[in-house]
Amino acid sequence: MSFKFQWTGFPPEFSTEALEMLTQALNKGENKPPNLVGPIVAKELDLGSTPPELDILEISELEEDRFRAMFRMKYEGDGYLVLQTQVQANPLRLPSSELPTMPSIGVVAAAQPLVVPMLLRISGLKLNGIVVLAVSKHDGITLVFRSDPLVSVEVHSTFDSVPSVRRMLQREIEATLRSLFQEDLPVIVHEMSVNEIKRAREAKDRERREHIERRQQQIRQQHARADSTGDMW
Repeated sequence: MSFKFQWTGFPPEFSTEALEMLTQALNKGENKPPNLVGPIVAKELDLGSTPPELDILEISELEEDRFRAMFRMKYEGDGYLVLQTQVQANPLRLPSSELPTMPSIGVVAAAQPLVVPMLLRISGLKLNGIVVLAVSKHDGITLVFRSDPLVSVEVHSTFDSVPSVRRMLQREIEATLRSLFQEDLPVIVHEMSVNEIKRAREAKDRERREHIERRQQQIRQQHARADSTGDMW
């Protein structure tokens, strides 16, 4: 049995909040690749137009306000993530002959430590794994991968012209993503869903207060008109 859901039309605040939480997660000590220096900033997130495929394996709870099930999830979408950070050339342990001049970013080979800005684009993400998904109208969304779902990913940067650096970044970003999916993504998804529930409740409360205020104003206007009519007589 397949599970279909709406994937497009995410509000702007969704991307803003997701980028902030991803930035926090990527700068955790155990997540941060050792050869990157300075903060890692998630600059751009696009979930693409292709949703993940979810095949229901087991439904353990199905109530009006709560749903819990186990899925096999596959994803080969067109989403991408852009990160901004810095890399220190010297600790990469590359011979100077392997650090050619790169006019595109103005980097030259140097014997001394050299910290340069770098953009990383993560795309071509392929996932395949078992996920437990629980959706509660009151408590938000809980999503947990039962195993490492990462199949492959493409990592491109301003250092693509240096093969050894490209391989290093590919290896370290893959390791970071594996940790992110199993440890940090469940926290991010849950916190964002709780925040969305809170915003929905606040919007409903605000709408209810505005309705009451409009109704009270209408009553006051009716009383004022009635008093004005009585004075005329």
